[in-house]
Amino acid sequence: MTVSKSKSFGIVGAGVSGLLLANQLVAEGYRVHLFGEKDERNQILGCWRDSITPSPQINHLLGSWESWEFKFDEDNFSQEGLRYRYEVIDGKAMKQSIEKSLQQNPNCFRKTKNVADIKQLISSYKVSFEKASESVEVDFLVDTRPPRRTSSCCIQQFVGLYLKISPSEIGLDRPLIMDYGPWEDEQDSSVFIYALPLSSNRVLVEATSFNTKVREEDFFRRHIEKWWAIRTDKNLMEKTECKESGILPMGETKPLFRLENSFGAAGGATRPATGYTLQGIERQLLATSRWTLNGGIPNFEFSKLSQFMDSKFLRVLRNEPESMRMIFHRMSRGMTGDEFARFLVDRFSIGVAVKVIRKMPKLLFLRNYFR
Repeated sequence: MTVSKSKSFGIVGAGVSGLLLANQLVAEGYRVHLFGEKDERNQILGCWRDSITPSPQINHLLGSWESWEFKFDEDNFSQEGLRYRYEVIDGKAMKQSIEKSLQQNPNCFRKTKNVADIKQLISSYKVSFEKASESVEVDFLVDTRPPRRTSSCCIQQFVGLYLKISPSEIGLDRPLIMDYGPWEDEQDSSVFIYALPLSSNRVLVEATSFNTKVREEDFFRRHIEKWWAIRTDKNLMEKTECKESGILPMGETKPLFRLENSFGAAGGATRPATGYTLQGIERQLLATSRWTLNGGIPNFEFSKLSQFMDSKFLRVLRNEPESMRMIFHRMSRGMTGDEFARFLVDRFSIGVAVKVIRKMPKLLFLRNYFR
């Protein structure tokens, strides 16, 4: 038995996952209470696809490419997807568009206050808010707020700059998935550059690190400056429009409320070894037709094969983060574009897994297996 249309949903958190879920539920005729401040952050959402881009994501598509680049010291190469393509979505524009649409929908009740407390009653949930004495009671509750990281959880941290420049001026004609140098004399081996041509006169350049600790923003800006300096003599500050930044969990997390009420990253949508979340959210959205009042949100997990591979990568990342450069080099160099994409979107076979394992430095993984 699916949730009756007479029942109300409460969605805590108005980021990408909360907005996409609210958008889908009101379209299906449900009454939705959406709680949380508007998410005005800049946000680019990248993913690999072999099928039609769903709505509303397709309305905010910035680019779609059938090939992408990698750079590791002097080894520069590209991959080409025969079935898969790499896409980027303007997350900020999509969030703004969904907010506007929900405001006009009589089935959506929007409260732009952050939730302070959730109490589970006998057959409903009571939601109270920060700096407010009021509360709202709903029949079914979904928590999409980012989860807490556990002490053993690794992170992917990034700082990106939106720059007013033609991609051709800096030699960027397709996505640069990873650039591990050399673009400075003493480059930290845990940091790489990710760069995208967003339009004919706009690019995103992002410094990203897989690590176990949070770094200051200036650390990432210095790496962007070094990368920029070898490509152009234009003033970086004058070309900068705005920035984006974030910290993605890679490993075990704890939801702010209950796991059985969690959706999005808190509900397991983030692939632990990659940080990709959008397609995990999309897979969760496909399962909403199975929701029941008694059973709650269906448990979402990546495949057993992904869980096995991710556990090995994360063990190495926790102990030797500087080795990720070598791991990504060998993996991307040894795979076709479609195999690489399938691996990242959790649609890979045991054959692809074996191919990845064969390319990996065996001593590195054996050393960390016993740590």
